[in-house]
Amino acid sequence: MSSETVIVNVQFKSSLSFESLQEISQKNINELTDVNGLIIKYYYFNPETKIVGGTYLFKNLKLARSYLRYFFLNGIGLKYGIIPDTLKMETGMIHLEIKGKHIKISK
Repeated sequence: MSSETVIVNVQFKSSLSFESLQEISQKNINELTDVNGLIIKYYYFNPETKIVGGTYLFKNLKLARSYLRYFFLNGIGLKYGIIPDTLKMETGMIHLEIKGKHIKISK
């Protein structure tokens, strides 16, 4: 991976049901595929803690920050029913990538 690659992790609790969050995420697929600089996004949900999140890889920090501004300024967070006190966000530069050779992930 290039040293420019940036990882962003956003996690929160939501006032919405997991099923509603899945519907919203499915509806946003086309919008997300058009985000400038987005390499990949993973959605996740922890049923024990009820934490919902997304992990993104971007081509660089400038494009990651641009998306995050868009996320907050256009109320996307509101669409997901984010409970404000639970929102956490981390951003960092990827410096090493290790791929397991014995695991195959299927969709």
